[in-house]
Amino acid sequence: MSKDASKEEKLIRAPGDLVSRLKEAANREGKTFYRYVTEIFEQAIRAYDMKHSLKEILDVYEILDIHKEAGAVFTPRDILEYSVERISQEDDGTLRRLWYQTGKWYGVYLKEKSEYPVDTFTRLLQDGRWDLNEVTVKRNEETVEFRCVSLLASQERTLLVRNFIEGAMHSLGYGTQEQECFRGIIRLRFIPIVFPQP
Repeated sequence: MSKDASKEEKLIRAPGDLVSRLKEAANREGKTFYRYVTEIFEQAIRAYDMKHSLKEILDVYEILDIHKEAGAVFTPRDILEYSVERISQEDDGTLRRLWYQTGKWYGVYLKEKSEYPVDTFTRLLQDGRWDLNEVTVKRNEETVEFRCVSLLASQERTLLVRNFIEGAMHSLGYGTQEQECFRGIIRLRFIPIVFPQP
C-alpha cells in the first residue's frame, strides 16, 4: 500500500445528534473535530487489539472509579487473607459490621450516580476485583437473587462479602428474604421493601 493510500480519507455517516455531541466534546478538549474523532478511532482499535471493546474497558473503568470514590485500595490476596484471619480470631463482629456499612455506602452512592443501581452493583461484583469466579443474578418483579462463587475465599472472607452485598442491597431498598453462605459460596435473595403510605 502506498503512503498516499494509507492516508486516504473516507467519509463516514453518523447520526446528527451524535456528531453534535462529538463537536461539543472536541471543543471542551481544545481539539479539532477531525483530531478528536481520529483519536477515538485509534483508541477503539487499541481496545480491539487488546481483545476488548471500548464498552468493556469503560465499564471496568466506571467500576474502578466507584472504588476510588469509596477510598478502596487493592491488596495482594495473601496479605488480605492473613489480615482477615488474624483480625477475625479476636474480632467481636466489628469487621463484619464495617463491611456491611461499607456496602451501605456503596448502595447510597450508586443510587445517586447510576440510573440502574442494581445493574451497576452487579457489574461491580463481577468486575470489581472481588476474587469471585462467578457472579450470577436472577431478577424478576418480586425478587433479586445473587449467587457468588469463589474458589479461593476463606469462610471469613465469604462472610464479609455477604455482609457487603447485604449492606448495598439494603441501601438500594431491598430486604433480605433468604440467605445461604458457605466457604466460597453465597446465595442471597432480596425483595423490595414497601413502605406503608401515610
